[in-house]
Formats: sequence, C-alpha cells, structure tokens
Amino acid sequence: MSDLLTQIVGAAQGAAGGGLPALLQQLEAFGLGPEVQSWIGHGENLPVTPEQLGKAIPPEQIEAWAKEANTTPEALLKVLAEALPELVHHATPEGKLPPDEGRVAQFIHRLLGR
Repeated sequence: MSDLLTQIVGAAQGAAGGGLPALLQQLEAFGLGPEVQSWIGHGENLPVTPEQLGKAIPPEQIEAWAKEANTTPEALLKVLAEALPELVHHATPEGKLPPDEGRVAQFIHRLLGR
C-alpha cells in the first residue's frame, strides 16, 4: 500500500501539471470544495469517497495512475479516498498550501516511514 501511495502521489504531481495544488483545484471544481478546505484547514477532515473522486478526476487520468501504480482504477481510488485527506492535512500545517512541492514529498516519505 505504501508503494502504491508513493506512486500515485508522484504521478499526481507530474500529471496534474502543478502538483498537489492543481489536483486540489480540480477536486474543488467538481464540487468537493468543502472537503478540500477541511483538509487544508485546522478542523476535522471531511471524508471523501472513491465514487466522488472517480467523478472529479477524469477517467483517463485515473487509468494512467492505476497503470503506473500497477493496480486497478478501483483500488487506486480507494487508496486516494483514504489517504488524500490526511496527506493534504499534514502538508498544510499553516492552513494553506505550501509553495514548495518538496515539502509534500518529504511528508509522504515520513508518512511511509522512509
């Protein structure tokens, strides 16, 4: 699972053309603004379902990430739904997205114990 998350986030940073901020903006544009803002803010993280992510992220993007991570689109969406709220929450300790994507990568490695 940890390898899968690393690969997904790496793919997201490359494919989203702006890393985590671009991915979050994409989610907000598809109606997940309250969820995304809860992950960035200091309060409780609102959950997101694999189905919500599947509607917000283009199918070809999901399929490409799944192929790169050597998994199915369904498994990828499940991992993203479970990990993304916590990932974003820890990547935004000041309640805003960091300007440095390297900080997100460092958090992922800490999260995965690397």
